[in-house]
Amino acid sequence: MENVKEATRKYLKFLDEQKTKIIIGVAIIVAIVLPLTLYKQKKSSDFYEVWSRMWRISNEVGAAKQADQEGEADIDAYISEYTFLKDNLYATDATPWLLLELGNAQYKAKKFDDAIQTYNEFIAKYTRHPLVPIIRQSLGYAFEEKGQLQEAIKQYEEILRDDDASYLMAGASLDAGRCYEKLEQLDPALTAYKRVIDTSPESYYAKMAHYRLEDIE
Repeated sequence: MENVKEATRKYLKFLDEQKTKIIIGVAIIVAIVLPLTLYKQKKSSDFYEVWSRMWRISNEVGAAKQADQEGEADIDAYISEYTFLKDNLYATDATPWLLLELGNAQYKAKKFDDAIQTYNEFIAKYTRHPLVPIIRQSLGYAFEEKGQLQEAIKQYEEILRDDDASYLMAGASLDAGRCYEKLEQLDPALTAYKRVIDTSPESYYAKMAHYRLEDIE
């Protein structure tokens, strides 16, 4: 009986000595797990927040276009809201689409420097995202609007080198040809236009390329 009491006493003493360590250990675990849990919850919340707001803005843009063929009355407000979402919410799977919408809104508002910055941010952050070829094409258009034709050509040529962007091949070739023609570099322009025809002979792009070839040759 005395042995049992002594064993119990020693066990309780051990627990008393270890309780501080146990409390600290639990506190450390909570300190690690709780922020991660809250982060995941916040990130999930931000994901749905971004999509819900973009959905609402899309509906508002559609309504504006019905009331006003230009649909530009609130474009600055949309840009402000997209920018707020980008700057204040966690990055989620919705963020690339948010950057696409922001860049396109800036382009539509003729804020080409801002659009270029947004498109470049997308490419830097999401190098392997399937939207990158589309972003590059939009970036090329923004450079064209600013008269930076060589920069535009670089974007179109990047698309042409991308095996996953075959669906943009004809359009990017036509875009590159147009820029070469504006720079009076007719040989690469001819090459680009002929590539359009070879790539997609029955397309609208091929018809435009034929038209330009007839005018140049």
